[in-house]
Amino acid sequence: MKAFVFLALTFGLTSAFASPFTNTDSLKNSLGFTPYYSSQNPGRKLKVAVLDKGFFGYEKEIGRTLPAGTRYVAGPVANPENLKVVHGLKMAQILTAMMTNDLRASQWMPELTLYNAFGYSNFKAAIDDVIARQYDLVLYSEVWEYGGNGDGGGFINAEVNRATRAGVIWVNAAGNFALTTYNGPLTTVQDNWVLLPDQNNALALRCQAAAGKKCSAKIVLSWNDFKDDVEEGTTKDLDLALTDDMLNVIQNSALKQSDNRNEGRPGFSKYPREIISAELSPGLYFLRVKNRSNNFTNRDQLRITADGDGLVMPSHSRGESILNPADNPTVITVGASDSDRSSTSFFKDKPDLLAPSSIKLSDGTEYRGSSNSAAIVAAGLGILKSREPRMTRKDLLDAVSSKHNWEQRGLSLNLLGFGPTGPNCFVDVAFNPIPEQIRDVVARGGVPVQTTAAIRVMVAFDPILLVPGLNRQLLNDMIVALPQGGYGIFNRRAMIPPGAVEVFQRPLEAGLCRPTPVNGKNFRL
Repeated sequence: MKAFVFLALTFGLTSAFASPFTNTDSLKNSLGFTPYYSSQNPGRKLKVAVLDKGFFGYEKEIGRTLPAGTRYVAGPVANPENLKVVHGLKMAQILTAMMTNDLRASQWMPELTLYNAFGYSNFKAAIDDVIARQYDLVLYSEVWEYGGNGDGGGFINAEVNRATRAGVIWVNAAGNFALTTYNGPLTTVQDNWVLLPDQNNALALRCQAAAGKKCSAKIVLSWNDFKDDVEEGTTKDLDLALTDDMLNVIQNSALKQSDNRNEGRPGFSKYPREIISAELSPGLYFLRVKNRSNNFTNRDQLRITADGDGLVMPSHSRGESILNPADNPTVITVGASDSDRSSTSFFKDKPDLLAPSSIKLSDGTEYRGSSNSAAIVAAGLGILKSREPRMTRKDLLDAVSSKHNWEQRGLSLNLLGFGPTGPNCFVDVAFNPIPEQIRDVVARGGVPVQTTAAIRVMVAFDPILLVPGLNRQLLNDMIVALPQGGYGIFNRRAMIPPGAVEVFQRPLEAGLCRPTPVNGKNFRL
């Protein structure tokens, strides 16, 4: 189980209702929240649950950055004493700040409950209670690296399905595994090694930690034999090895898989997964997989995920990195529009919505990831469902999805005066961090691309929509993101300020070289 954005432990709150975040007012304006704060709520108070594996420090925040009546449910299984995770608290604070304008718009104040969902038993117990108490909306800003088969099934999704069948709107973060997930067929070669894409029948993994630092890596191998019944096991057995660049084994995970429903022996597991946790020095490593049971078919698939700052997986699977329960078709999956690590699935058409994720603290620290995006979207959906409690998942998606479509095309390249650098397509450019002047347009779904005349940002809509009240003099006048913030309009032949970046609509002749971003999925109230 993985939570995506770990925010700082403490914030210097000096007064009641002081937001721990410095940029939420900007998000409220740009995403359409602000008008709701001065409007009446013709509906009712919404019952909202945040499920997470840690809410450390929540007691001091009730009545300050959380609603005064906030409840905490610890669950039937106690967390480890040293597990002081604040992730869930920060998700609840983002949701509260955005939904209630930092507790000032009391008409939108939800009945909020924080559920400890660390481990399967607590996760299931939380869902039991959410259903019994008839909650309206759940925010779950986590995914599990195991427990599902990449198809919306498995025992984690089986529990989530109980909630959505009961009418709960379930908002799930997409995850941040886009650059560190490998999916592939389960093909066995010499000496029962499984074929993987890099040298030595292995999957390369590199630690790029700063000098003197290490990469804290969690590596999970899973394969597609999870059942909807959590007690049902498997006899399909793989082992995982982590080696150095000379193939010396550093660590391995070699549980014996079993289909015994009462399995509890040391060294055995009912579940098709192996996990390695290691502290890695900077350098190149390899992951190797051994087929121990030889009972796999040509329909079997495996997945390897790596989690940890500084980890690079050169042969990651592009476009297929959604984990469960974000792969569940009945949930609203939210991705980060401003993070290249945010998970996607081309085949499952996930995420359902994209939203900005940049959250800034008073010390200037910035955190991004799909957890934050999911909390922001959950706040917006909470306002809408509070106004009209009968709104369904489809109603909510229709209400907040943009109508922009990447198949809509703008001007010809002949009028723009530049072209793509790829084979009749534009190659996107990955920034980390994203330059300040283009963060707004990237948050609205823009994609930085390389052109024959410098880097520009391509969007799925006419960028004049970014500049309300302004008009072009000529058809091909440029819309430019300015270095000091905001946008300007310039003649195509004019000099633009240093650091400014043109924003242009996908032209007639060429789109992106990679699969087109999801259409019409940018969140806005």
